[in-house]
Amino acid sequence: QTDSFGNNWNGMVYGVGGGHLIAGWDAPGFDTDPVWSVHDVRTGRLQASMTCGYDLSNGVTGKNRESEREYPVVTSPEGHYLAAGPVAFDLQRKKGICLAGDGNRKSIAITSIRDDGTAYGEVQEDSVADDAYPVVTQVDLTAGPDSAKVLEGVEVPHVTSVKGAGLFTG
Repeated sequence: QTDSFGNNWNGMVYGVGGGHLIAGWDAPGFDTDPVWSVHDVRTGRLQASMTCGYDLSNGVTGKNRESEREYPVVTSPEGHYLAAGPVAFDLQRKKGICLAGDGNRKSIAITSIRDDGTAYGEVQEDSVADDAYPVVTQVDLTAGPDSAKVLEGVEVPHVTSVKGAGLFTG
C-alpha cells in the first residue's frame, strides 16, 4: 500500500478502545523494534509510547494493512489500562508495557484487564497443536512483563467489571 506520494506506509492505526487509539510504525532504515503509541481519540494527544518487538506485519492478517487485526483492543473497566495482544499501556503512569517474546520469554496476548493493573492473557506458542489448551497467565502491568505467572486450571475472563467480577464465555 502506498500514500499519495508513491511512498510505502510505515505505520497504521491498530485499533481503538476506551476513547484511545493504538498506533504502530516501523522506523524506516533502522533495524529496530516497531514504535507503538496510544493517543486520545478526541484530541490526538500522545498518551504514551514505547518500542516493542511485536511486528506490525504480524499485527494484521493478510497483506492488506486495512485487514482485520490479529488481536482486539481491550481496556480496563475505568480505562486506566489498554492493550492489544502483547502491546499494553498504563495510561495513568503514561507508560508502555511490552509483552512480546524476547528470547527469554514467550509473548503474552492480553485478553482482559482489571483496574488495578492485573491482566489476564494467553501465552503465544510458536507451534501448538490445534487441540491443545492455551497456557493462561496473569501479569501485573504495574510490575512489568517479569511478573507473569502461569495459572493452571483457570479460565481467562473475557472482560472484567469495576467491582472485579469477570465475564466468562464458554
